[in-house]
Amino acid sequence: MNQIDNYIQSFLNGSLGAEGYTVLRQWIKEKPENRYYFQAQVAIWKATGVISNAEEFDVTGAINRFNKKAKQVNRIDFYRCTLRFSVVAIILLICGISSLFFLWQSEGRVSEVVEEYREYVVEVPDGAKSKITFPDGSIVWLNAGSKVKYDSNFAKASRKVELTGEGYFEVSKNKELPFVVSTGKLSVKVLGTKFNLKSYEEDSELKVTLKEGAVKVGDFLIDAAPVELKPNQRFTLRKADLSMQVDSVDASHIDNWRNGAMTFDKVPLEEIAKELKRLYNIPIRIESDKLKQIVYYSDFQENVSVEKVLEILSSGNKFRYEIKSEEIRIFN
Repeated sequence: MNQIDNYIQSFLNGSLGAEGYTVLRQWIKEKPENRYYFQAQVAIWKATGVISNAEEFDVTGAINRFNKKAKQVNRIDFYRCTLRFSVVAIILLICGISSLFFLWQSEGRVSEVVEEYREYVVEVPDGAKSKITFPDGSIVWLNAGSKVKYDSNFAKASRKVELTGEGYFEVSKNKELPFVVSTGKLSVKVLGTKFNLKSYEEDSELKVTLKEGAVKVGDFLIDAAPVELKPNQRFTLRKADLSMQVDSVDASHIDNWRNGAMTFDKVPLEEIAKELKRLYNIPIRIESDKLKQIVYYSDFQENVSVEKVLEILSSGNKFRYEIKSEEIRIFN
């Protein structure tokens, strides 16, 4: 155990002196990782019942017990049936993490004020969709294989969420608190609008399509001018070379996927296969690099079967396919 862990133990059992407090406080301020680590130790201390004996405080063991307890108790899985899909699994992962503020008193004692912090994760598996309403009334529809994360400060100090996958957002207006969706690559900042954001990790492109209102797309952690979109505009980021493009589209249909419809506008078969895999929850293997590059312009109505989709895409002898219970094979 290093010296910082010793200082943390001493703080928790009330024996930390002035010199140690100064060192610990400076270490916490140095970088966010240190602050998060300290907050986690306090949460672990509370959760595992360690109160006063610093010698018996096993940080590694406590972390393991805390993580095990959080997984067993704080994860809620629930399912609902739909016409198209049999299961929607929404996982709410709630972790109680303490935010700590210190007051140094004249007699050299440290007191703490603890604020409860919770993180919510909603995850939708392949073959399903779900609708989420945020505390401010904003709504997101999550497509198959998507995940959204936000915390208990939402609509209080900020309106920030993280998205992996695809979501159609209808954002309530609030000029004081912009709504920010982060993807890991870029962020979308809005005051009140309707837009679709598609950012699956396995996809080659990230796309933002605006239906109503206005949005700004960019990396707001650096000093760079964001791209401002108007209705019926689509922003595309190519992950391979980080090139960006804005083009005009008909955005009236961007949320049709909520009802099971699909629109492919100049989309290669390789990307379509990823979409079908998420939608129908079945792996698709394309056995030819040449087939992967075939580009399609296609529209499919609601609740069409995967067999019908493949029948249409393969028309004109473009490719052959075989559907098995464990996967779909596409070949010449």
